[in-house]
Amino acid sequence: MRHGWRAIVLSGLMGLVLSGCAQTPTSKYDPDLIFGYDKNFPLSPQESLLEETAQYQVYKVTYRSVHDQRVPAVLVLPKNRGEERLPCVILMHGLGGDKRMFQMLWGPLTQAGYALFAIDAQYHGERKPSEDIPFFGLYPYRSRDALIQTVIDLRRGVDYLQTRKEIDPDRIGYVGASMGGIIGAMFAGVDERVKAPVLLVAGGNWRILMEKSVLSVWRDAARNNPKQMEEALRVMDVVDPVHWVGRIAPRPVLFINGDADDVVPVESNKALHAAANEPKKIVWYKGGHVPPPSDWFTVINEVLQWLNTHLKGKPSASAWRAWLPRLSSWREFADWAAAIVSPIAAFFREFALRVQAVVMPYLPPLR
Repeated sequence: MRHGWRAIVLSGLMGLVLSGCAQTPTSKYDPDLIFGYDKNFPLSPQESLLEETAQYQVYKVTYRSVHDQRVPAVLVLPKNRGEERLPCVILMHGLGGDKRMFQMLWGPLTQAGYALFAIDAQYHGERKPSEDIPFFGLYPYRSRDALIQTVIDLRRGVDYLQTRKEIDPDRIGYVGASMGGIIGAMFAGVDERVKAPVLLVAGGNWRILMEKSVLSVWRDAARNNPKQMEEALRVMDVVDPVHWVGRIAPRPVLFINGDADDVVPVESNKALHAAANEPKKIVWYKGGHVPPPSDWFTVINEVLQWLNTHLKGKPSASAWRAWLPRLSSWREFADWAAAIVSPIAAFFREFALRVQAVVMPYLPPLR
């Protein structure tokens, strides 16, 4: 029994160490070295009212980020919002898109009580260079640096949102689609201010993406020069979201993926899911990179339910119930459907067109 107390103390210390490790997921890379920036560096924002509807106001915003970049963004605020600070959802577009990719959903989301914020990723939208070099081409250093730049741009965007009196700094969410989901896994992983991110049709593991995605330009390159592929994987490893998504915990994360996706392959989806820690929710729909029409409203309902639960603390049996007005006639129902249902259908159609535009150059020609 002389040394019994030592065993008890050591056991307790080991328990504390192990529990601490379990609660603080780590990465093989230092997030501050990769995605860090000078937090006291002036944002120097410029703002102007861009447009206004019966439901919301849109402000054009630019602000300073790293590497002497000015980031173009939009801030969408619901009208008749009162004095209470609003939850804000950052919307991040996919490859080939821009900050207006989610525009069809601005009306429904502001009507649901959310402020919205969206930026152009590096080499997209207003930041697109005159020379059209593929974002995920055969230049891995360029792709890596663009992803890192965009993650830091988003972090600076949160800095900006925290200066706005209309925004609740403790209720900032994120919805990213495709490339926006890949970026979001890293962004939310390194910035704890982002609550309950939603990652749509996203994946991880660059080897899978390079070898199996229909967008990959690396499959032929790998056959002709395997060393070039291995070098690209070495360069891109630091921005592989599987290294960062685990850091989102203990904040919850929602994944929504298609079980026949060939743009971000299913194996890549599962690699990202496996790298995430609890709490997490995984939703599969039957279809490819774009949900089929039969699942459009299921997907939107999952997203709204998630946002309502984690940003508003108001879960409901169905998120749609919060949107349903008190209808007294078929005319009122038709007006409501035009204002809510049509924009959602339009969003998915536009998303499908953008995906098609990006994918077509990579498909073999028809004979």
